[in-house]
Amino acid sequence: MDFKQIEAFISVARLKSFSKAANSIYLSQPTISSHISSLEKELNLQLFDRTSKEVNLTPAGRLFLNYASDIINTKNNAISALGSFENAIMGKLFLSASTTPCNTLVPDLIKKFSEIYPDIKYEIKEQGSSDIIKDILNLDSEIGLVGTKVIDDKVNCYPLKEDELVVISHPSLKLPKQISIDELLDMKLIVRDMNSGTRKTFEEELVKQGLSLSKLNIICEANNLDTLIQCVKSNIGVAIMSKDVSNQYADCKLIRQSSILDMDLKRNIYLIVNSKRTLTPTAKAFLNLCNEEFAIK
Repeated sequence: MDFKQIEAFISVARLKSFSKAANSIYLSQPTISSHISSLEKELNLQLFDRTSKEVNLTPAGRLFLNYASDIINTKNNAISALGSFENAIMGKLFLSASTTPCNTLVPDLIKKFSEIYPDIKYEIKEQGSSDIIKDILNLDSEIGLVGTKVIDDKVNCYPLKEDELVVISHPSLKLPKQISIDELLDMKLIVRDMNSGTRKTFEEELVKQGLSLSKLNIICEANNLDTLIQCVKSNIGVAIMSKDVSNQYADCKLIRQSSILDMDLKRNIYLIVNSKRTLTPTAKAFLNLCNEEFAIK
């Protein structure tokens, strides 16, 4: 049973004529007859009583007409809804972001997006870059913002802006604006968890310097930004974090910032999407906004 057979059946039922039905839906009479014959054969029922003047529905035909009309109406409604969906910016935007973009880029992007689409709701999920990448690959998230570059054919990765990592410390330590790697080795260090893009960037630069985390005096791992900052403010140790995030605390003189000599701790914040996934219109609109703001390629 297919839509052409059902549409032919409805036309014959309405016009009580094979020839008139053929003209109304621009088919030949033999084609209409073939559709009806195939339908009756599949249902194993006679749908029409045929006379020399007209055709009339059988009791089974009258019963089937109700269902046939519902089927065609459902099809037409589905086509109409899908046509509207393609251009409809509505509903909820699901956004996954790692700590740094969640505390720097996301608020401004949401504000600007809300000014354009005021009825959109948001669900923002903060988690480590590694977990976001997994969600994108598993189609559990549409758009992700991460602090590490993704090299995978299944992921489109767009750089948004540059970010720099710095050492943050309690003001009482009076660390200079620049410290050496050797000085860092002597300090108590608080680091982010293994899923953090910040930690991955720091570890990769350590490897370039011929070092590893095992050379550092790590006294605490924190899986969220607030814990890391509070530990530094309590003078438990120093930490590595985004300069953009730490600026607000440095401006209030709650912490100090220092760069590490001879270490390149600059990185990009990336927007990632699954290259095999068709985005919703709302997600596409958000991607377009990011393109306008950062000229992503």
